Amino acid sequence: MRRIKGILLNPLGLSGLGLLVSGIVGSILFGLPEIHGTPNGPFRPLLAWVLMPVVGWLGVFLIFLGAVRKQRRRNREAPEGQPPYFAIPLSGWRFVRGLVVAIVFTFPLLAWGAFTGYHAYEHTESTLFCGSTCHAAMKPEQVTHAISPHASVSCAQCHVGRTPQEYVEAKLFGLTELASLVSNRYPRPIKVPIQVMVPVRASCTGCHWEQQYWGRLHRDYSHYIAANDNQEWTLKMNVRVGGSYRFGGEGEGIHWHMKLGPKVLYVATDEKLQVIPWIKMVEEDGEEIVFRSRDDPLPDEELAQYQVREMDCVDCHNRPAHRFLAPIIAIDDAMRRGLIDRSLPDVKAVASQLLASTDYETEQQAVELIEAGFKEYYETEHPELFAANGGSIERSAAGVVRLYRQNFFPEMKADWRAYPDNIGHFLSDGCFRCHDGNHVTEEGVAISADCSLCHEIVMQGPPGEIETNPEGLPFRHPIDFGVAIEEMGRCTECHNGALDY
Repeated sequence: MRRIKGILLNPLGLSGLGLLVSGIVGSILFGLPEIHGTPNGPFRPLLAWVLMPVVGWLGVFLIFLGAVRKQRRRNREAPEGQPPYFAIPLSGWRFVRGLVVAIVFTFPLLAWGAFTGYHAYEHTESTLFCGSTCHAAMKPEQVTHAISPHASVSCAQCHVGRTPQEYVEAKLFGLTELASLVSNRYPRPIKVPIQVMVPVRASCTGCHWEQQYWGRLHRDYSHYIAANDNQEWTLKMNVRVGGSYRFGGEGEGIHWHMKLGPKVLYVATDEKLQVIPWIKMVEEDGEEIVFRSRDDPLPDEELAQYQVREMDCVDCHNRPAHRFLAPIIAIDDAMRRGLIDRSLPDVKAVASQLLASTDYETEQQAVELIEAGFKEYYETEHPELFAANGGSIERSAAGVVRLYRQNFFPEMKADWRAYPDNIGHFLSDGCFRCHDGNHVTEEGVAISADCSLCHEIVMQGPPGEIETNPEGLPFRHPIDFGVAIEEMGRCTECHNGALDY
């Protein structure tokens, strides 16, 4: 006991003891509410499981350092021939006493370290840590994740992985992100971490069975046409999802791409994987068929500059947990659910213009200007309606603000324009990146652009004029431009996600 006092009763030892006690007490005080299920934001767990243990272990290091310095000084002052001060006897009462002291002091420290270490690991793998600790930088991802179909799936399951190697690589990458956050040099918007995403087979297929046969899935859409006084346009279709056919095992439908047929390789020349000039299909017998874009035929000598990727789930489902809705899509959904009153004249055009504006610098400014601008329009252009139906206008303004908070983040420059969604081909090229009829082999054989490969429309039209055919209908545009749909080009040539008026 006298030696222990000698170790502790020195400047370094006393400082270390103070830090150790502070670390243990602090982790208990901050950690108890977390253990009892009353979390209060992302920073208390960091204090309890990371900062306080670091303080405590720094104290242990100072105690050890003080003991070493004291040992060296005593050894220098000891008479010649005297054994080192810290010589450890391996038998007798001194050994037993030393072992008891080691158990009494060391095992509780190790247990405390293991306990806080486990909780630190658990917290740094949580959605709360990923979304809230970095606050403004990750707010778009946190908000869109919370309202997505994958809200119950933690960030780490897709962005970290399950193996020790994936964990270490993800945390090392996270350190670079932390440095950019502290130095305020992170990109706005945050780039999609395609290069460091966990492989699909280790993430998506952990929940989704890729061999499942889905057949055809029915989809209902309601659009409100601003040019026709918000007239509802119904569109119902059967989507040929397909999959691995349950009897024969062969692949069909859209999920044919998922390793159920020939392997599909491609090269994209942009970060967002939207421009695909080169595609290779590898048949099961090893035969290779290369398709090149007529507009941008990537030559073989330039091919080595780009990564050749194998098509997987996220090449189409690229926004499974962080989807940013474009104004016209978000407004259609809000009108269908009654959050925005469709009877208000010009409501879709007004709401779209307010949502799509790039003049907002902060969310708070945007909320104030949207609410004021929406009301001002009706007060100025439709004063009688404003006087008679102010409650509906008020509720609709709140609905537009709600859409903004869920899909637009001006501080991070994050919205549908920054993150295109590859499902479909309405507002981004999506399927048409490859299925545009413009990717051909040397013999002139093109990748099909036939719409019926993926879906068949079974119902479409406005109320009272709905046409139906279970065998499929040719698509009819809600507005008749006097031009055949085949001659109108891609949807994205006209539809940019917003309405200008």
